[in-house]
Amino acid sequence: MAEDQEKKDEEKFEFTAEGEALGYISLDQAQVLAMRTAREAPGVYGTTYRDIPMAFEVVENADTEDHYVITL
Repeated sequence: MAEDQEKKDEEKFEFTAEGEALGYISLDQAQVLAMRTAREAPGVYGTTYRDIPMAFEVVENADTEDHYVITL
């Protein structure tokens, strides 16, 4: 019973209203944050794609000693 609660607590994604993570974030949280950031600031793809919503998918990820590397 207690293990189930601990597992649920570990799976929560906790962000501030500004989208910043509270303390240490897991690789899963980093992936969610990367996709959210890509959606909100998609970059310059030309006038053809200006108002077209884009979908992003994690292609690759790596967990280094200091940070995560996530490729969408």
